[in-house]
Amino acid sequence: MTSKPRLNICITCTASNADAPSDPRDGKQLFDRMAALCADHDLPFDLHPAECLTNCKSGCSVALNGAGKWGYVYGNVDPDTMLDDLRDLATRYADSEKGIVAWRERPETLRRNVIARIPPLD
Repeated sequence: MTSKPRLNICITCTASNADAPSDPRDGKQLFDRMAALCADHDLPFDLHPAECLTNCKSGCSVALNGAGKWGYVYGNVDPDTMLDDLRDLATRYADSEKGIVAWRERPETLRRNVIARIPPLD
């Protein structure tokens, strides 16, 4: 049985527009809010906290990965305004065969937030 693709959310991130690190961190708030949003849904992806994605200059960051799929890192994810779009993107990613979601099919708020695209291992 193949595991679901993952939406990994960095829980140590500080938002790019923040004056100082928040407590809890903006990334932890993003993770908690996404977990609450997804709690009662049968989604095609799993949600995982990540200690650090080493993308600190790009605000709150997330990574999408899955078996046989291209991986992506997105930055500058706003924990206040992008939750629904992030869930939509992760769903489209999970439903794609190779992890490639066409630019026009991505939520508009996240289209320009790609930091990296990583080839699949298999």
